[in-house]
Amino acid sequence: MSYLKTLLLLAAALVMRTAQAQVTGGVELSGHVDNDIGSTINISWLAQPFDTREHVSRAHTNAQGDFQIRLPISAPTLVQLSYEGEEAPLFLEPGQAVAIRFNADNVAASRHFSPLPGNSDKRAANANNYLREAESKYTDNEAYQVLPDNINLLEKAFLSFLDYRRTHELNLFRQADRRGALTPAFEAFAQNEIAYAYANDRLTYVDLREQTAGDQQRLVVSAGYYDFLNDKALVPGNETATSSQHYQDFLLNYVHYQVRAQGHQPTDPDYYPACYQLAAQLLTGPMRPLVLGRVLLETFRLGHVTHARALLAEYEATSKAPRRWIDQLRAAQVASEALAIGSDAPPLPLRTTTGDSLSLADYRGKLVYLMFWDTRFPASQHEQPYLKELVQVLNGQPIAIVAVALDEQLGNWNKTVVQAVPPLPGVQTYVPADQQAAVRRAYGINKLPAAVLLAEDGTILDAHPKRISSRALQDDLKNAIGRAAAYRAVVVSRL
Repeated sequence: MSYLKTLLLLAAALVMRTAQAQVTGGVELSGHVDNDIGSTINISWLAQPFDTREHVSRAHTNAQGDFQIRLPISAPTLVQLSYEGEEAPLFLEPGQAVAIRFNADNVAASRHFSPLPGNSDKRAANANNYLREAESKYTDNEAYQVLPDNINLLEKAFLSFLDYRRTHELNLFRQADRRGALTPAFEAFAQNEIAYAYANDRLTYVDLREQTAGDQQRLVVSAGYYDFLNDKALVPGNETATSSQHYQDFLLNYVHYQVRAQGHQPTDPDYYPACYQLAAQLLTGPMRPLVLGRVLLETFRLGHVTHARALLAEYEATSKAPRRWIDQLRAAQVASEALAIGSDAPPLPLRTTTGDSLSLADYRGKLVYLMFWDTRFPASQHEQPYLKELVQVLNGQPIAIVAVALDEQLGNWNKTVVQAVPPLPGVQTYVPADQQAAVRRAYGINKLPAAVLLAEDGTILDAHPKRISSRALQDDLKNAIGRAAAYRAVVVSRL
Protein backbone atom coordinates (compact mmCIF):
# COMPACT_ATOMS: atom_id res chain seq x y z
CA MET A 1 0.00 0.00 0.00
CA SER A 2 1.39 3.45 -0.93
CA TYR A 3 2.44 5.75 1.87
CA LEU A 4 -0.34 8.31 1.37
CA LYS A 5 -2.79 5.43 1.78
CA THR A 6 -1.40 4.59 5.20
CA LEU A 7 -0.87 8.08 6.62
CA LEU A 8 -2.34 8.83 10.02
CA LEU A 9 -3.92 5.39 10.62
CA LEU A 10 -1.98 5.00 13.84
CA ALA A 11 -1.51 8.66 14.71
CA ALA A 12 -5.18 9.50 14.47
CA ALA A 13 -5.71 7.37 17.52
CA LEU A 14 -3.85 9.90 19.65
CA VAL A 15 -6.94 12.05 19.72
CA MET A 16 -9.64 9.89 18.21
CA ARG A 17 -12.70 8.62 20.07
CA THR A 18 -15.01 6.00 18.65
CA ALA A 19 -18.05 7.17 20.62
CA GLN A 20 -21.11 8.15 18.64
CA ALA A 21 -20.63 11.57 17.05
CA GLN A 22 -22.66 14.49 18.37
CA VAL A 23 -24.89 16.48 16.06
CA THR A 24 -22.22 19.16 15.74
CA GLY A 25 -19.44 16.61 15.25
CA GLY A 26 -18.72 13.83 12.81
CA VAL A 27 -18.37 14.12 9.05
CA GLU A 28 -21.10 14.08 6.42
CA LEU A 29 -19.99 12.46 3.15
CA SER A 30 -22.25 12.47 0.12
CA GLY A 31 -21.20 10.76 -3.06
CA HIS A 32 -21.97 9.61 -6.57
CA VAL A 33 -20.41 6.69 -8.44
CA ASP A 34 -20.34 6.84 -12.22
CA ASN A 35 -20.86 3.44 -13.86
CA ASP A 36 -21.91 2.06 -10.49
CA ILE A 37 -22.64 -1.65 -10.23
CA GLY A 38 -24.62 -1.39 -7.01
CA SER A 39 -21.77 -2.00 -4.62
CA THR A 40 -20.91 -1.08 -1.02
CA ILE A 41 -18.82 1.92 0.00
CA ASN A 42 -16.53 1.17 2.96
CA ILE A 43 -14.80 3.89 5.00
CA SER A 44 -12.23 2.47 7.41
CA TRP A 45 -9.64 3.66 9.92
CA LEU A 46 -7.91 2.41 13.03
CA ALA A 47 -9.70 3.66 16.10
CA GLN A 48 -6.72 3.15 18.44
CA PRO A 49 -2.97 3.11 17.72
CA PHE A 50 -2.26 -0.49 18.74
CA ASP A 51 -5.54 -2.03 17.63
CA THR A 52 -5.39 -4.50 14.74
CA ARG A 53 -9.11 -4.12 14.01
CA GLU A 54 -10.29 -1.30 11.81
CA HIS A 55 -13.33 0.84 12.51
CA VAL A 56 -15.58 0.58 9.44
CA SER A 57 -18.62 2.56 8.31
CA ARG A 58 -20.57 1.38 5.27
CA ALA A 59 -23.00 2.83 2.78
CA HIS A 60 -24.83 1.37 -0.21
CA THR A 61 -25.37 3.13 -3.50
CA ASN A 62 -28.93 3.57 -4.75
CA ALA A 63 -30.22 2.93 -8.25
CA GLN A 64 -28.72 6.23 -9.43
CA GLY A 65 -25.30 5.50 -7.96
CA ASP A 66 -25.69 7.95 -5.06
CA PHE A 67 -24.80 7.33 -1.43
CA GLN A 68 -24.63 9.16 1.87
CA ILE A 69 -22.71 8.29 5.00
CA ARG A 70 -22.10 9.98 8.34
CA LEU A 71 -18.79 9.15 10.01
CA PRO A 72 -18.08 9.37 13.77
CA ILE A 73 -14.89 11.36 13.22
CA SER A 74 -13.84 13.36 16.27
CA ALA A 75 -10.34 14.43 15.18
CA PRO A 76 -8.47 15.09 11.92
CA THR A 77 -8.20 11.65 10.38
CA LEU A 78 -7.03 10.03 7.18
CA VAL A 79 -9.50 7.31 6.28
CA GLN A 80 -9.63 4.76 3.49
CA LEU A 81 -12.45 4.69 1.01
CA SER A 82 -12.87 1.23 -0.53
CA TYR A 83 -15.02 0.32 -3.50
CA GLU A 84 -14.82 -3.04 -5.28
CA GLY A 85 -11.25 -3.68 -4.13
CA GLU A 86 -9.94 -0.21 -5.00
CA GLU A 87 -8.83 2.18 -2.26
CA ALA A 88 -8.33 5.91 -1.96
CA PRO A 89 -7.34 8.09 1.04
CA LEU A 90 -9.55 10.89 2.35
CA PHE A 91 -8.55 13.48 4.95
CA LEU A 92 -11.52 14.43 7.10
CA GLU A 93 -12.11 16.68 10.11
CA PRO A 94 -15.05 16.92 12.52
CA GLY A 95 -17.90 19.09 11.31
CA GLN A 96 -16.98 18.88 7.63
CA ALA A 97 -19.48 18.14 4.88
CA VAL A 98 -18.05 17.15 1.52
CA ALA A 99 -19.23 15.62 -1.75
CA ILE A 100 -17.21 13.04 -3.65
CA ARG A 101 -17.66 11.73 -7.17
CA PHE A 102 -15.67 8.95 -8.79
CA ASN A 103 -15.82 6.45 -11.62
CA ALA A 104 -16.24 2.80 -10.65
CA ASP A 105 -13.62 1.86 -13.23
CA ASN A 106 -10.84 3.95 -11.63
CA VAL A 107 -11.62 5.13 -8.12
CA ALA A 108 -8.20 6.54 -7.20
CA ALA A 109 -7.59 8.66 -10.29
CA SER A 110 -11.16 9.82 -10.91
CA ARG A 111 -12.20 10.95 -7.45
CA HIS A 112 -13.14 14.60 -7.22
CA PHE A 113 -14.35 16.58 -4.22
CA SER A 114 -16.59 19.60 -3.82
CA PRO A 115 -18.55 21.22 -0.98
CA LEU A 116 -22.08 19.99 -0.43
CA PRO A 117 -24.77 22.32 -1.86
CA GLY A 118 -25.34 25.19 0.52
CA ASN A 119 -21.92 24.77 2.14
CA SER A 120 -19.46 27.55 1.34
CA ASP A 121 -16.48 25.91 3.09
CA LYS A 122 -14.26 24.49 0.35
CA ARG A 123 -11.35 23.50 2.58
CA ALA A 124 -12.21 19.79 2.85
CA ALA A 125 -12.64 19.54 -0.92
CA ASN A 126 -9.38 21.43 -1.53
CA ALA A 127 -7.45 19.13 0.80
CA ASN A 128 -8.70 15.93 -0.76
CA ASN A 129 -8.26 17.14 -4.32
CA TYR A 130 -4.65 17.90 -3.38
CA LEU A 131 -4.22 14.38 -1.98
CA ARG A 132 -5.49 12.92 -5.25
CA GLU A 133 -3.07 15.01 -7.28
CA ALA A 134 -0.10 14.26 -4.99
CA GLU A 135 -0.85 10.55 -5.11
CA SER A 136 -1.07 10.55 -8.89
CA LYS A 137 2.10 12.57 -9.45
CA TYR A 138 4.37 11.24 -6.72
CA THR A 139 3.09 8.38 -4.57
CA ASP A 140 2.12 6.12 -7.47
CA ASN A 141 5.14 7.15 -9.53
CA GLU A 142 8.15 4.88 -8.92
CA ALA A 143 10.47 7.61 -10.17
CA TYR A 144 9.69 9.52 -6.95
CA GLN A 145 9.98 6.55 -4.60
CA VAL A 146 13.08 5.12 -2.91
CA LEU A 147 12.20 1.59 -3.98
CA PRO A 148 12.78 -0.19 -6.22
CA ASP A 149 15.45 1.73 -8.15
CA ASN A 150 16.53 4.92 -6.37
CA ILE A 151 17.90 3.00 -3.39
CA ASN A 152 20.75 1.87 -5.64
CA LEU A 153 21.99 5.43 -6.12
CA LEU A 154 25.21 6.43 -4.40
CA GLU A 155 25.11 9.06 -1.67
CA LYS A 156 25.40 12.25 -3.71
CA ALA A 157 22.88 11.15 -6.31
CA PHE A 158 20.51 9.82 -3.64
CA LEU A 159 20.50 13.13 -1.76
CA SER A 160 19.89 14.97 -5.03
CA PHE A 161 16.91 12.70 -5.67
CA LEU A 162 15.49 13.39 -2.18
CA ASP A 163 15.95 17.15 -2.60
CA TYR A 164 14.36 17.05 -6.05
CA ARG A 165 11.35 15.12 -4.78
CA ARG A 166 10.87 17.36 -1.76
CA THR A 167 11.05 20.50 -3.91
CA HIS A 168 8.38 19.22 -6.30
CA GLU A 169 6.13 18.06 -3.47
CA LEU A 170 6.38 21.43 -1.75
CA ASN A 171 5.64 23.23 -5.03
CA LEU A 172 2.50 21.15 -5.51
CA PHE A 173 1.41 21.91 -1.96
CA ARG A 174 1.96 25.66 -2.44
CA GLN A 175 -0.09 25.55 -5.63
CA ALA A 176 -2.91 23.83 -3.78
CA ASP A 177 -2.69 26.38 -0.98
CA ARG A 178 -2.92 29.23 -3.47
CA ARG A 179 -5.90 27.70 -5.28
CA GLY A 180 -8.01 27.62 -2.12
CA ALA A 181 -7.84 27.79 1.63
CA LEU A 182 -6.80 24.74 3.65
CA THR A 183 -7.46 24.06 7.32
CA PRO A 184 -4.54 24.51 9.74
CA ALA A 185 -4.72 20.81 10.60
CA PHE A 186 -4.35 19.76 6.98
CA GLU A 187 -1.61 22.28 6.27
CA ALA A 188 0.42 20.91 9.17
CA PHE A 189 -0.33 17.34 8.14
CA ALA A 190 0.70 17.81 4.49
CA GLN A 191 3.89 19.75 5.26
CA ASN A 192 4.97 17.33 7.96
CA GLU A 193 4.41 14.39 5.64
CA ILE A 194 6.76 15.93 3.11
CA ALA A 195 9.38 16.86 5.71
CA TYR A 196 9.42 13.51 7.48
CA ALA A 197 9.23 11.42 4.33
CA TYR A 198 12.51 13.12 3.40
CA ALA A 199 14.00 12.69 6.88
CA ASN A 200 12.97 9.06 7.20
CA ASP A 201 14.24 8.07 3.76
CA ARG A 202 17.55 9.80 4.44
CA LEU A 203 17.91 8.20 7.86
CA THR A 204 17.19 4.66 6.64
CA TYR A 205 19.07 4.88 3.33
CA VAL A 206 22.17 2.92 4.32
CA ASP A 207 20.29 0.11 6.06
CA LEU A 208 17.68 -0.24 3.34
CA ARG A 209 20.32 -0.21 0.62
CA GLU A 210 22.21 -2.99 2.35
CA GLN A 211 19.04 -5.07 2.72
CA THR A 212 17.97 -4.69 -0.90
CA ALA A 213 21.41 -4.98 -2.47
CA GLY A 214 22.82 -7.97 -0.63
CA ASP A 215 25.69 -8.46 -3.06
CA GLN A 216 27.15 -5.06 -2.18
CA GLN A 217 29.18 -4.04 0.84
CA ARG A 218 27.59 -1.72 3.37
CA LEU A 219 27.84 1.81 2.07
CA VAL A 220 30.04 4.24 4.01
CA VAL A 221 28.57 7.74 3.83
CA SER A 222 30.32 11.06 4.23
CA ALA A 223 31.07 12.49 7.67
CA GLY A 224 28.28 15.08 7.47
CA TYR A 225 25.57 12.81 6.09
CA TYR A 226 23.62 12.65 9.36
CA ASP A 227 24.04 16.33 10.27
CA PHE A 228 20.37 16.92 9.38
CA LEU A 229 19.52 15.16 12.66
CA ASN A 230 20.89 18.17 14.54
CA ASP A 231 17.90 20.24 13.42
CA LYS A 232 16.00 20.84 16.68
CA ALA A 233 12.78 21.41 14.74
CA LEU A 234 13.10 17.91 13.32
CA VAL A 235 13.97 15.77 16.32
CA PRO A 236 13.15 14.69 18.88
CA GLY A 237 10.17 16.77 19.98
CA ASN A 238 8.23 18.31 17.10
CA GLU A 239 4.88 17.76 18.79
CA THR A 240 3.00 19.64 16.06
CA ALA A 241 3.65 16.64 13.81
CA THR A 242 1.78 14.04 15.84
CA SER A 243 -0.68 13.49 13.00
CA SER A 244 2.09 12.44 10.61
CA GLN A 245 2.66 8.72 10.09
CA HIS A 246 6.08 9.53 8.65
CA TYR A 247 6.94 11.36 11.89
CA GLN A 248 6.13 8.27 13.93
CA ASP A 249 8.19 6.08 11.61
CA PHE A 250 11.03 8.58 11.68
CA LEU A 251 11.11 8.72 15.48
CA LEU A 252 11.14 4.94 15.75
CA ASN A 253 13.97 4.69 13.23
CA TYR A 254 15.78 7.53 15.00
CA VAL A 255 15.69 5.52 18.23
CA HIS A 256 17.15 2.50 16.44
CA TYR A 257 19.83 4.69 14.85
CA GLN A 258 20.90 6.15 18.20
CA VAL A 259 20.95 2.74 19.93
CA ARG A 260 23.17 1.31 17.20
CA ALA A 261 25.40 4.37 17.47
CA GLN A 262 25.89 3.43 21.13
CA GLY A 263 27.24 0.05 20.03
CA HIS A 264 24.13 -2.13 20.27
CA GLN A 265 23.08 -4.40 17.42
CA PRO A 266 19.64 -5.95 16.77
CA THR A 267 21.13 -9.38 17.50
CA ASP A 268 22.25 -8.31 20.99
CA PRO A 269 20.16 -9.72 23.85
CA ASP A 270 19.71 -6.24 25.35
CA TYR A 271 18.85 -4.47 22.07
CA TYR A 272 15.12 -3.90 22.54
CA PRO A 273 15.35 -3.00 26.24
CA ALA A 274 18.03 -0.47 25.21
CA CYS A 275 15.69 0.93 22.53
CA TYR A 276 12.91 1.32 25.06
CA GLN A 277 15.09 3.06 27.64
CA LEU A 278 16.57 5.45 25.10
CA ALA A 279 13.14 6.32 23.67
CA ALA A 280 11.90 6.99 27.21
CA GLN A 281 14.79 9.44 27.71
CA LEU A 282 14.53 11.19 24.34
CA LEU A 283 10.81 11.70 23.94
CA THR A 284 8.29 13.89 25.70
CA GLY A 285 4.68 14.84 25.19
CA PRO A 286 2.06 12.83 23.26
CA MET A 287 4.62 11.07 21.05
CA ARG A 288 6.34 9.41 24.01
CA PRO A 289 3.72 6.75 24.84
CA LEU A 290 3.04 6.15 21.16
CA VAL A 291 6.66 5.46 20.17
CA LEU A 292 7.30 3.50 23.37
CA GLY A 293 4.31 1.36 22.46
CA ARG A 294 5.74 0.70 19.04
CA VAL A 295 9.05 -0.35 20.60
CA LEU A 296 7.04 -2.71 22.80
CA LEU A 297 5.39 -4.27 19.75
CA GLU A 298 8.85 -4.91 18.30
CA THR A 299 9.94 -6.43 21.60
CA PHE A 300 6.94 -8.76 21.62
CA ARG A 301 7.86 -10.06 18.18
CA LEU A 302 11.63 -10.06 18.30
CA GLY A 303 12.75 -9.79 21.93
CA HIS A 304 12.83 -12.00 25.01
CA VAL A 305 9.58 -12.77 26.78
CA THR A 306 10.84 -11.64 30.20
CA HIS A 307 11.97 -8.32 28.72
CA ALA A 308 8.57 -7.89 27.08
CA ARG A 309 6.77 -8.47 30.36
CA ALA A 310 9.06 -6.13 32.32
CA LEU A 311 8.89 -3.32 29.76
CA LEU A 312 5.12 -3.62 29.50
CA ALA A 313 4.88 -3.31 33.28
CA GLU A 314 7.12 -0.22 33.17
CA TYR A 315 4.99 1.24 30.35
CA GLU A 316 1.84 0.74 32.38
CA ALA A 317 3.37 2.40 35.43
CA THR A 318 5.16 5.38 33.83
CA SER A 319 4.00 6.13 30.27
CA LYS A 320 0.74 7.91 31.18
CA ALA A 321 -0.84 6.15 28.21
CA PRO A 322 -4.63 5.71 28.06
CA ARG A 323 -5.88 2.51 29.65
CA ARG A 324 -7.17 1.20 26.35
CA TRP A 325 -3.68 1.46 24.82
CA ILE A 326 -2.25 -0.58 27.67
CA ASP A 327 -4.98 -3.17 27.26
CA GLN A 328 -4.29 -3.44 23.53
CA LEU A 329 -0.56 -3.85 24.11
CA ARG A 330 -1.17 -6.48 26.76
CA ALA A 331 -3.36 -8.41 24.34
CA ALA A 332 -0.62 -8.21 21.70
CA GLN A 333 1.96 -9.44 24.20
CA VAL A 334 -0.17 -12.40 25.22
CA ALA A 335 -0.88 -13.28 21.58
CA SER A 336 2.84 -13.39 20.71
CA GLU A 337 4.06 -15.00 23.91
CA ALA A 338 3.62 -18.65 22.89
CA LEU A 339 6.48 -18.48 20.37
CA ALA A 340 8.42 -15.56 21.84
CA ILE A 341 12.10 -15.92 22.67
CA GLY A 342 12.36 -17.43 26.15
CA SER A 343 8.94 -19.10 26.17
CA ASP A 344 8.77 -22.84 26.82
CA ALA A 345 8.62 -24.82 23.59
CA PRO A 346 5.22 -26.47 23.08
CA PRO A 347 5.38 -30.25 23.64
CA LEU A 348 5.98 -32.45 20.61
CA PRO A 349 4.60 -36.02 20.44
CA LEU A 350 7.47 -37.47 18.40
CA ARG A 351 7.96 -40.99 17.14
CA THR A 352 11.27 -42.35 15.84
CA THR A 353 12.00 -44.68 12.94
CA THR A 354 11.82 -47.57 15.41
CA GLY A 355 8.42 -46.47 16.68
CA ASP A 356 9.73 -45.26 20.03
CA SER A 357 8.45 -42.08 21.68
CA LEU A 358 10.81 -39.11 21.84
CA SER A 359 10.56 -36.01 24.00
CA LEU A 360 12.18 -32.61 23.59
CA ALA A 361 13.30 -32.98 27.18
CA ASP A 362 15.68 -35.71 25.98
CA TYR A 363 17.76 -32.94 24.37
CA ARG A 364 18.10 -30.58 27.33
CA GLY A 365 21.60 -29.17 27.32
CA LYS A 366 21.69 -28.93 23.52
CA LEU A 367 20.40 -26.51 20.93
CA VAL A 368 17.61 -28.19 18.98
CA TYR A 369 16.91 -27.21 15.40
CA LEU A 370 13.43 -28.48 14.51
CA MET A 371 12.70 -28.84 10.80
CA PHE A 372 9.04 -29.51 10.08
CA TRP A 373 8.48 -31.09 6.67
CA ASP A 374 6.30 -33.36 4.55
CA THR A 375 8.11 -36.02 2.53
CA ARG A 376 5.71 -35.53 -0.41
CA PHE A 377 6.42 -31.84 -0.95
CA PRO A 378 9.22 -30.82 -3.36
CA ALA A 379 10.09 -27.80 -1.21
CA SER A 380 10.69 -30.12 1.75
CA GLN A 381 12.67 -32.61 -0.35
CA HIS A 382 14.87 -29.73 -1.49
CA GLU A 383 16.22 -29.34 2.05
CA GLN A 384 17.35 -32.94 2.49
CA PRO A 385 20.59 -32.84 0.44
CA TYR A 386 21.83 -30.00 2.66
CA LEU A 387 21.03 -31.86 5.86
CA LYS A 388 24.02 -34.19 5.57
CA GLU A 389 26.44 -31.28 5.16
CA LEU A 390 24.95 -29.42 8.11
CA VAL A 391 25.17 -32.44 10.40
CA GLN A 392 28.80 -32.98 9.40
CA VAL A 393 29.75 -29.34 9.95
CA LEU A 394 28.15 -29.35 13.42
CA ASN A 395 29.67 -32.65 14.47
CA GLY A 396 30.93 -32.35 18.05
CA GLN A 397 28.82 -29.24 18.77
CA PRO A 398 26.02 -29.38 21.38
CA ILE A 399 23.41 -29.07 18.63
CA ALA A 400 20.75 -31.57 17.55
CA ILE A 401 19.06 -31.42 14.15
CA VAL A 402 15.62 -33.00 14.44
CA ALA A 403 13.51 -33.52 11.32
CA VAL A 404 9.81 -33.63 12.23
CA ALA A 405 7.60 -35.13 9.52
CA LEU A 406 3.98 -34.04 9.26
CA ASP A 407 2.95 -36.57 6.61
CA GLU A 408 -0.73 -37.47 6.77
CA GLN A 409 0.08 -41.00 5.64
CA LEU A 410 2.78 -42.82 7.60
CA GLY A 411 3.46 -45.03 4.58
CA ASN A 412 4.94 -42.10 2.64
CA TRP A 413 7.31 -41.33 5.50
CA ASN A 414 8.33 -45.00 5.80
CA LYS A 415 9.25 -45.18 2.11
CA THR A 416 11.28 -41.98 2.25
CA VAL A 417 12.92 -42.22 5.68
CA VAL A 418 12.70 -45.66 7.27
CA GLN A 419 13.67 -47.47 4.08
CA ALA A 420 16.34 -44.96 3.05
CA VAL A 421 19.77 -46.43 2.27
CA PRO A 422 22.00 -45.03 3.58
CA PRO A 423 19.94 -43.65 6.49
CA LEU A 424 19.07 -39.97 6.36
CA PRO A 425 21.23 -37.84 8.67
CA GLY A 426 19.99 -36.06 11.77
CA VAL A 427 17.25 -37.30 14.05
CA GLN A 428 14.32 -38.44 11.90
CA THR A 429 10.91 -38.33 13.59
CA TYR A 430 7.24 -37.99 12.76
CA VAL A 431 4.09 -36.73 14.49
CA PRO A 432 1.09 -39.09 14.54
CA ALA A 433 -1.64 -37.91 12.15
CA ASP A 434 -4.23 -37.33 14.86
CA GLN A 435 -1.92 -34.88 16.68
CA GLN A 436 -0.58 -32.93 13.72
CA ALA A 437 -3.27 -30.23 13.75
CA ALA A 438 -2.45 -29.39 17.38
CA VAL A 439 1.27 -29.25 16.60
CA ARG A 440 0.69 -26.95 13.63
CA ARG A 441 -1.33 -24.56 15.81
CA ALA A 442 1.15 -24.64 18.68
CA TYR A 443 4.12 -23.86 16.44
CA GLY A 444 2.29 -21.47 14.09
CA ILE A 445 3.00 -23.62 11.03
CA ASN A 446 1.07 -22.58 7.94
CA LYS A 447 3.44 -23.90 5.27
CA LEU A 448 6.17 -26.48 4.97
CA PRO A 449 9.06 -26.69 5.37
CA ALA A 450 9.24 -24.63 8.54
CA ALA A 451 11.79 -24.43 11.35
CA VAL A 452 12.10 -23.45 15.00
CA LEU A 453 15.27 -23.21 17.09
CA LEU A 454 15.18 -24.21 20.75
CA ALA A 455 17.71 -23.20 23.39
CA GLU A 456 19.57 -25.56 25.69
CA ASP A 457 16.90 -25.12 28.37
CA GLY A 458 14.04 -26.08 26.06
CA THR A 459 12.80 -22.54 25.43
CA ILE A 460 12.22 -20.85 22.08
CA LEU A 461 15.35 -19.16 20.77
CA ASP A 462 14.22 -18.33 17.24
CA ALA A 463 10.73 -18.95 15.89
CA HIS A 464 11.88 -18.37 12.30
CA PRO A 465 15.51 -19.48 11.81
CA LYS A 466 17.05 -19.83 8.38
CA ARG A 467 16.40 -22.96 6.37
CA ILE A 468 18.82 -25.86 6.27
CA SER A 469 19.67 -25.00 2.65
CA SER A 470 21.04 -21.62 3.79
CA ARG A 471 24.79 -21.73 4.35
CA ALA A 472 24.42 -18.85 6.84
CA LEU A 473 22.52 -21.22 9.15
CA GLN A 474 25.77 -22.97 10.07
CA ASP A 475 27.23 -19.82 11.60
CA ASP A 476 23.88 -18.85 13.14
CA LEU A 477 23.68 -22.14 15.03
CA LYS A 478 27.24 -21.95 16.29
CA ASN A 479 26.66 -18.37 17.46
CA ALA A 480 23.42 -19.40 19.17
CA ILE A 481 25.18 -21.64 21.69
CA GLY A 482 24.73 -20.02 25.09
CA ARG A 483 22.52 -17.17 23.81
CA ALA A 484 19.64 -18.16 26.07
CA ALA A 485 21.82 -17.53 29.10
CA ALA A 486 22.87 -14.16 27.64
CA TYR A 487 19.22 -13.16 27.28
CA ARG A 488 18.44 -14.19 30.84
CA ALA A 489 21.39 -12.17 32.11
CA VAL A 490 19.82 -8.93 30.85
CA VAL A 491 17.83 -7.44 33.72
CA VAL A 492 15.74 -4.51 32.51
CA SER A 493 15.79 -2.72 35.87
CA ARG A 494 19.59 -2.56 35.78
CA LEU A 495 19.96 -1.00 32.34
